[in-house]
Amino acid sequence: MLEGESSDHEHAEVEKGLTLGDEDSTAALAEYALAAVVSDAEALEPRTLKEVRARPDWPLWEKAIEEELETLRVAGTWVLEDAPPGANIVGSKWVFKAKKDASGSVVRYKARLVAQGYSQVPGVDYFDTYAPVAKLSSIRTVLAIANRHQMELHQVDIKGTYLNGDLTDAEVIYMKPPPGYAPKDLGARVLRLRRTLYGLKQSGRRWYQKLCEIMMKGMGYARCNVDMSVFYWQRGKDLVIMLVNVDDCSIAATSIRLISDLKRGIAKHVEITDLGELHWLLGIEIRIYPHGCKHPFDIRPISIDHE
Repeated sequence: MLEGESSDHEHAEVEKGLTLGDEDSTAALAEYALAAVVSDAEALEPRTLKEVRARPDWPLWEKAIEEELETLRVAGTWVLEDAPPGANIVGSKWVFKAKKDASGSVVRYKARLVAQGYSQVPGVDYFDTYAPVAKLSSIRTVLAIANRHQMELHQVDIKGTYLNGDLTDAEVIYMKPPPGYAPKDLGARVLRLRRTLYGLKQSGRRWYQKLCEIMMKGMGYARCNVDMSVFYWQRGKDLVIMLVNVDDCSIAATSIRLISDLKRGIAKHVEITDLGELHWLLGIEIRIYPHGCKHPFDIRPISIDHE
């Protein structure tokens, strides 16, 4: 059965519903209509450039592609070079995402250029790939400390996380130009990557190293010896702790001023989204009550299944 076609069985079920009483008939039709709407909503995201160009909303996707290319150009993500004979040239592809609000309406069209990292060669295109994230035990410990000392809890999101990493001189990665959007002066050359892209094997590690440089060298924070994704700063009674899970940074501090200082410091190096007070963290819902309550934080685990 082709995608988008209904089976004879499905049609029979609808016809059966129409033979029922008015109430049952209406319910059957409503269910059928809802299924069609959901199906259409799930099909909003095209899978290829050819597919997206044939859609009526192509101008919106085209704008998203141009925004992505401009972001990469400003960041100095690549330079044009002649690849040496026999060099491995990594492919690239577009990934399209239609971001929706709670009602299911599209609020933003996003196009992401992704490197096809599966074609990278170990020991040639990449070496180390490990990048730590905060352990669940560390998260619980920091939340307990914050609860005990009535600390403020906030959260920030790092925009374009994997676009912020810098490749080392030893990582010589050549990539094919973006499908359908090769630079006009490309000629026989290819793209040599200077910064990481989504899809590269080492992108997570390079971002973590960049974050360490920002936090430790740029802002004077220390790194926890037990959990390398926990950074902290302490002067007298002032204390700031930051938990890192790739692009989500959860902050506990003894005052709002310290949190604001941390946010401004990070924003000097990378673009962030300030998410305000922390309410949800890896399956843990956090409800914050006004100061003066016996228990300022009510932490209710929803799911701790992190396979």
